[in-house]
Amino acid sequence: MNNRERFLASMNYRSADHPPIFLSGAWDATLDRWHREGLKEGQDLYDYLELEPFRFHIPALNSVLEPGFEETVLEEHEDFVIRINANGVKVRDFKDKSSMPEFLEYPIRSAADLEWLEKRFDPENPARRKKDWAEKARKAQAEGAVLLANGGMFFGFLNEHMGTETLLLEYYDEPELIHRINELQSRAVLGAMKAMEEENLRIDVIGYHEDMAYKNGSMISPDLFREFMSPYYRKTFEQSEKMGVRLHFMDSDGNIEELIPLWAETGIMIMSPMEVAASMDPVRLRKKFGRELRMVGGFDKRILASTPAEISRELLRLSPVIEEGGYLVGCDHGVPPDVSLSNYAHFIKELKKIYGM
Repeated sequence: MNNRERFLASMNYRSADHPPIFLSGAWDATLDRWHREGLKEGQDLYDYLELEPFRFHIPALNSVLEPGFEETVLEEHEDFVIRINANGVKVRDFKDKSSMPEFLEYPIRSAADLEWLEKRFDPENPARRKKDWAEKARKAQAEGAVLLANGGMFFGFLNEHMGTETLLLEYYDEPELIHRINELQSRAVLGAMKAMEEENLRIDVIGYHEDMAYKNGSMISPDLFREFMSPYYRKTFEQSEKMGVRLHFMDSDGNIEELIPLWAETGIMIMSPMEVAASMDPVRLRKKFGRELRMVGGFDKRILASTPAEISRELLRLSPVIEEGGYLVGCDHGVPPDVSLSNYAHFIKELKKIYGM
């Protein structure tokens, strides 16, 4: 079996030789540390840990803004730069990448921005289709990559391009604007999915990225969710049904416990990264939601930074869910720089033992 086949088997509770091992992304500062500790410059972490690579491949068929924003440095200082990022946001960014940037100014400010949004979300724009996108997708899938199509970001896009405070106020002050932007985004998403259907691509999973929870709960109420997000998720789900896609994968940080049943109403059942510091314990949540809830992540990054013995104990605690299936263990977000290379290697070594590898 390859890792694509293992992923599909794991998420559907089917037998496999073992689950795939998914390596969470590491911070730049973490990689700098690991290079000092033995990882060679340019060496793939999967290669270093003697693992078969586990990759997602997103077909090069743009389903968001086209064109996107060009990253531009506006000011450069000794420790930081002020720049326009890939979302068109003006940010102050530390050069050592030791923290999140400070967000200074967002590109969407009012209904006047609908003019350029309508142009950039045009689903018929031929620039959306990159050269040989379908052939490259088939090749990647044949080589073991999981083929993932974008299902939309019906909170995340607005949050990234308007800012959290503005967005939360606009749900009440400008509800028509929120709906209009999500309608535009949904058209682009569905246009891309239909193009994949026309090419007879076998999409494995629909992916979503929202980041719509704090440490203790959702940023919006269930009522706002059902009014401003559910209708667009359902459109994605209806198109995915026509394409024979059954798996829907949500990436959202924070405490998403009250959001899980809301996403389930629209067919989304795989959750990541399951941040333990935000009370997203895979053992407890599997007991609460049952086997319909699938998870990726859920291993406390703070324990990864502790001792090998504590890492082994935590894997033992998670073992009932691991053995049940529908769960791929991984760091519960990007691996921070307080995690040593030896600790991370121990984590993978112990996980291999559990998987019988």
